[in-house]
Amino acid sequence: MAINLKELSSSILIREPTLNDEEHFVATMVRSQPLHHPYLKAPSTSQEFQDYYLKYQQANNKSYLALNNDHQIIGVFNINDMVHGVFQSAYMGYFASIDFAGQGLMSKALKLILHRVFTQLNLHRIEANIQPTNKASIYLATKNGFQEEGYSPRYLKINDIWCDHIRFALTYEDWIALKLIPEL
Repeated sequence: MAINLKELSSSILIREPTLNDEEHFVATMVRSQPLHHPYLKAPSTSQEFQDYYLKYQQANNKSYLALNNDHQIIGVFNINDMVHGVFQSAYMGYFASIDFAGQGLMSKALKLILHRVFTQLNLHRIEANIQPTNKASIYLATKNGFQEEGYSPRYLKINDIWCDHIRFALTYEDWIALKLIPEL
């Protein structure tokens, strides 16, 4: 059975961040540092938020906030280094708010994000590179159709350490075949 997009979008709002989000975003990321460490360093100061915001104003990058009905941040999804033409691919990173971790809301939000990736951004493939010990992130990716493709030693420098990653990917065809395409 296909996903009901209307039902998901009635409980989760997906939108791009604005400069007005800075205070709430930074406070949420500061609270969430115990959840994120050692896997990522989310923007947690005013300057880091400004840098993050400017990065995602570039045409080849998109960032989306997943918000609940009270406009609290559930999580953040970043689509990086989009390339169109014959490649039609990008990298995705995501991180949850500690306030909503473990409630299944990131999975619901990811379904909405994937709908955008494949129908609005017109990508054919989305890739997520995840540290092997980040079990929650691996679970989120595989639960939503991502397939493991390989292991990359010392792939990304996080918190000044070169970290190994497992590469996961989802293609448009797999998204359709898994009936991850939402009903409208």
